[in-house]
Formats: sequence, C-alpha cells, structure tokens
Amino acid sequence: MVVFPMHWGDAMVAQDQQRCPPKDTQADSLIDAIESASEAFVIWDAEDRMVFCNSRYKSFFAEPEKVRPGVRFDSLVEMNIANTSVTEISLLPAGWDPDQYRRARLDCHNLASDTFIQLRDGRWLQSRERRTREGGIVGVYTDITDRKRAEEALALAKRAAEEANLAKSRFLAAASHDLRQPLHAVGILVSALSARLEEDRQKEIAGQIGECLETVSGLFDALLDISKLDAGVVAPAFAPVPLGPLLKVLRREFMPQAERKGLRLTVLESRLAVRSDAAMLGRILRNFLSNAIKYTESGGVVLGVRRRGAEFRIDVIDSGPGFDPAEAQAVFHEFHRLEGAAAQQGIGLGLSIADRLARLLEHRLEVATQPGAGARFSLYAAPAEATVAAAAPMPAPSRVLSGRRLLLIDDDPEIRRAALLLFEAWGCRCAAASGLEDAAAALERLDGRPEAMIVDYHLKRGRTGDWVAARLAERLGAPVPTVMVTGETAPELLQKVQGLGFPVLHKPLQPMRLRAMLQHLLA
Repeated sequence: MVVFPMHWGDAMVAQDQQRCPPKDTQADSLIDAIESASEAFVIWDAEDRMVFCNSRYKSFFAEPEKVRPGVRFDSLVEMNIANTSVTEISLLPAGWDPDQYRRARLDCHNLASDTFIQLRDGRWLQSRERRTREGGIVGVYTDITDRKRAEEALALAKRAAEEANLAKSRFLAAASHDLRQPLHAVGILVSALSARLEEDRQKEIAGQIGECLETVSGLFDALLDISKLDAGVVAPAFAPVPLGPLLKVLRREFMPQAERKGLRLTVLESRLAVRSDAAMLGRILRNFLSNAIKYTESGGVVLGVRRRGAEFRIDVIDSGPGFDPAEAQAVFHEFHRLEGAAAQQGIGLGLSIADRLARLLEHRLEVATQPGAGARFSLYAAPAEATVAAAAPMPAPSRVLSGRRLLLIDDDPEIRRAALLLFEAWGCRCAAASGLEDAAAALERLDGRPEAMIVDYHLKRGRTGDWVAARLAERLGAPVPTVMVTGETAPELLQKVQGLGFPVLHKPLQPMRLRAMLQHLLA
C-alpha cells in the first residue's frame, strides 16, 4: 500500500478547485457571456415573471429601469402599448391597433413561437421563444434591421425592373401599332401591283420591294411573338410531327436565300417523327436557319436529324465565324446581338423567341461553337410515331377565290383602296366600308350576301371588329366567316382578340397569309 504525503493531496484538491470553479463563479461567467452577446436574452418562469434579462433586452423598451426580475410579461406588453414603442408586428394587418397588438403578442408568446417585430425607431427584431422543461420561456431577440433593409431594397429594385419592363412593352406596343398601319397598306399595294405587272424588269423591282417589306415585317413579327408569349396566348398543339416533310419545306424556303449568298444549303432527308407542335417547331428551325445563313459568308449550312440516346437531335450547322462559347447562353436573351457586321441586322429577339417556344414544347436547345469554327444550334425532342394521312389536294387560289364576294371593314381609307385592288387582282367581287354606319351601302354594291368578311379590330368611335361582325350577322340573319385583323401587340389586348373566336391576322398583313386563310374558310 502506497501512502501519499498529506501536502501532496492538498495540492491535488487545489488543482481540482481551479479546474472546477464553484457554482457561483460558473453562473457569473454565464451571465457575463449573455451580457456581452449581440442578441437580447430573457428568461420567464412558469408564471410568466421575468427571471433574468441582459441589458440588450432592456434597451428595447421606453422605460428600461422597469424591466427587471419579477415583472410580468403582460406588464411589458402594456408598457409597449402605452409608449407606442412597437409600430408593427408580423401577426397584425397594416396599421396600429392596441387591442390587436395585445392579443397577437400574448398569443405568440404563449405559443412560444417565432415572429418579427419592428420598433418605433425603425429597427427590426426577430423574436425566437421556446418553452423550458420547467414550463417557463426562453426568448432570444436578434436585430435584423440590416437584413430587412436589404430585402426592402431588393424588392424596390425588383418593382422598378418590372415597371421598366412593362414600360418597354407598352412603348413597343404603341410604336409598332402606329408603324404597322402604313406598312400594312404598302404591303397590300405592292401585292396588288405585282399581280398587274407584265415586264420582267418591273416584276423584279416589285419583288425587291416585296423582299424589303418582308424584312421589316419579320422585325414586327418578332415583336409580336414576344408580346404573344408575354400574353400567354401561345399554346402548343402537341402531335406527332414527321420531320421529312418539314425539312423539305424549309429547304424550299431557304434555298433561294442561300444561293443569293453563294452558300451551299444541305438538308438531309429523314423518316423520323417527334412529339411537338409543327408550327412552333418550324418557327424555331426557321430562326436557326435564318441566322446561320445571315452570319455565314462562305461555305455552307447543314440541316439534319440524328438519334441521341432516347431523343432526336435536330441540328443546324454553319461554317460561319462562330463566337465565344461564353456567350452560348446569352444569345438566347432578349435584344442580345453578337458583334460584327451581320449582327447589325435584326433586333436580337429571334433566339429569345426560339428559346421560349422550346420551353413551351418541352424541347431542349444546345449551342456548340468556337471563334472561327462555325456554330451548331441543336434542338432535342422526344420521338413520336409518325401518322401521315394523305392530304386532299388544295384547290387552286384562282378557283377558290374567283367570283367570291368579300366585304372589308376598315376605317383607314388607304387600306380600303389597297385591299380592293388586291381582291380584284384575285378575281373577287368586293366592297369596303369604314364601319357599321356605311356597311349597308357596301352590301348594296356587293350585290349579294358576303361569303367572307375581313374586319379590322379597332374602328372609329370606340367600336371593335367583333361588335361590328355581330351586328352584321344580325342584319344578314346568320354569321359570316370572318377574319379579324389587328395591329395590337399589348399582351392584355392580344389575349382579348385571341379569345374572340375568329381567325386572327396581324398587321402588317402579308397578302399570301390572308389568301391562304380565305381559301381555308371558303374551300
């Protein structure tokens, strides 16, 4: 047995005391730590009497000397009400109501839950209260004023951005509407003139004018497409889309444009089909092809389809200048244009429209490019079984429209004169009116019931095309197939016009589109 000297044992006890200080010393250390914390701290007993709080908690009250152990929580609530030291609490609606504040604050405290409180001096607190095992409550209050101010600044910036975007849309809508009217008349006049020309040189010049108008119309169509997407009036009609016929149509459309630039346009045949909307898919691929030909100065463009796993990938590949891969996502943003001479054409909306249409169709877009090495724009789509029905031959336009009676309602005299010349060139019997007030005289000149009507949506005296069409149907005893024409691009008006139940064409009107729609209505 080993016996330790007494003095050695005393030393051990002294060391133990240093390592484990008395309870009072521990409590003092804990209080000092709580006092130095940046958060406010308070403890309530099971009777809702204060046990302890730090100075930070006292500073939130108008009379901090009254905030001391033994005070009841509801007394502090009444102190807040008396001194109006609290202006807002998240559980209350806007405004100050003492009774509502009293009920809300006591309920929140009794539930020991979290809330947000704004003090009279503008500071914001986040209150966290929790029940103790003895039935009391521990509360921690954090000053989140800086965070709240940052959130408010962010919300303000977001509202400003939304208002700026709305102002942009309104400006584009107003500007495009005013510009569409004269372009609408010019397009109809050029088409009417072309039908009457006999000399090749005259036809060539008219064709060049028509190409210029198509370029301008394309810019307006891009603005219109953005407005339609914003308005939510574009809805895909999903169906199996055989790619072979679509690729042939695209080759026929873009081959003249490629040949004018001395480019090779190669379109590979395909027997595949995808699940998509034929019109929207065509719009995306037309945008890809148009850009590829525009930016490519030598070499060629290839359009083809290949399998990639469970999907089909439709590629448009060009030998153009390419661009920095870092811009691969930015090219799909509105009004983004690449550097270079070719980039000065257009307004940078085409790829943005393609991206938004692809999202509607649940397709995925991909870009692969390098400076000086061309670019590949690709669309991934799910496969579908092709169901190609034998299409009935479309009757020739001259047979469908020749001798048909058409009534035009438009309050612009230039458009009325131009349209009558165009309809006469198609072999139609036609008459025009500015509105319902002179429609009776136009019907007499027509010498019979109109077989189709072309009606402008916005007419004078606040009248709308659907209202005029309904009154004429009452006068004639039955509805007449009607094409509604509009220059509106404001999203809310597009929604309204699109929901009228009429086929809609947008200004500046392309005569071939109008003729195709009339053929469909009258065939």
